[in-house]
Amino acid sequence: MKKLIIAIAALAPLAMSCGHSKSQNAGDSDTVTAAEALKARLENVVASGKVMFGHDDDPVYGHSWVGDSGRSDVMEIVGDYPGIMNWDLGGIEKGDAANLDSVNFERMRAEVIAQDARGGINAFSWHTVNPIDGRDSWQCEDTTMVERILTDAEIGEAFDNQVRNVARFMNSLTDASGKKIGVIFRPWHEHTGDWFWWGSRQCTPGQYRALWARTRKIMDEEGVDNILWAYSPDRVESDEQYIERYPGDELVDIMGADVYAYNAEKGIEAYRKAVDATLGAAVRAANERGKIAAFSETGLEGVTVSTWWTEVLLPVLLQYQPAYVIVWRNAHDKPTHFFGPYPGHESADDFKAFYNDSTTLFAADVDKIR
Repeated sequence: MKKLIIAIAALAPLAMSCGHSKSQNAGDSDTVTAAEALKARLENVVASGKVMFGHDDDPVYGHSWVGDSGRSDVMEIVGDYPGIMNWDLGGIEKGDAANLDSVNFERMRAEVIAQDARGGINAFSWHTVNPIDGRDSWQCEDTTMVERILTDAEIGEAFDNQVRNVARFMNSLTDASGKKIGVIFRPWHEHTGDWFWWGSRQCTPGQYRALWARTRKIMDEEGVDNILWAYSPDRVESDEQYIERYPGDELVDIMGADVYAYNAEKGIEAYRKAVDATLGAAVRAANERGKIAAFSETGLEGVTVSTWWTEVLLPVLLQYQPAYVIVWRNAHDKPTHFFGPYPGHESADDFKAFYNDSTTLFAADVDKIR
């Protein structure tokens, strides 16, 4: 076995934080930001030829549990946490105590610190309400919202305040020594689809780029220097479509791709074709621009193919070698809505084989790559 199986235990104490500070990962220079240190770590992962495995909301709930400490469906199968965890900030723009999936933001912060302390990495998506009528990300019949953010002073100010709430949270992510934790931020994702109010039907390419630039401007003004920015279209059919709304090299660090599988075994071939087009475009764009490529969201709901991990996902990772892959959450209140394995599921043994493959990295492995 390529990995040391770690006993299932409580959350790593914060006092044991590895302190991924701006002086530890880049020549002990205090001028290196947390974001730059994280970028160096990701580049080291890429250079190693390995791929970090990630899971959304991994330690706060699972297929049949919610809120427990020290738990994880992934860990309970293989003895280690995912190498990267994704969290969603939807709701923080309103000042809510918990996000749209009922994850308390204080608990989220604690789990981010714990993941950092064990050597893992954290990423964030943001399913935000719109600043016009406060409806959620998926209410997108109004195709003028982005335009109004950009042209209406009052709406623009409301939007800017939403971004400032995100900035405050990002700035609050510090380790036990008080140093900022580097994380990945993936706003305005899946914009090539039309199911979010910032989607391809809801705004022009220029308006999308301006929305991204405005977000970045506010974050910079608020002193956020611990995030890498990830661009992540949903399925595309060409490299040209992938890059059509790209905000620009100075505003993006990671070229991502969001591609889900559907229809169990019958949909595998269609999934592979979509991955070839979309993740392939991300890798080519990243290579051309000196960026990091990532498989930023994927999965098969219900994992209805028992050999999904080694026969479908792993070959993709071997072919394209993104820095990381993230599968979506294991809902505790929707029995068929899960994208990772859990103990007793028919794909659990295959996931163990996926874990033991020399290509995949989990938290203990990532901690060794600096």
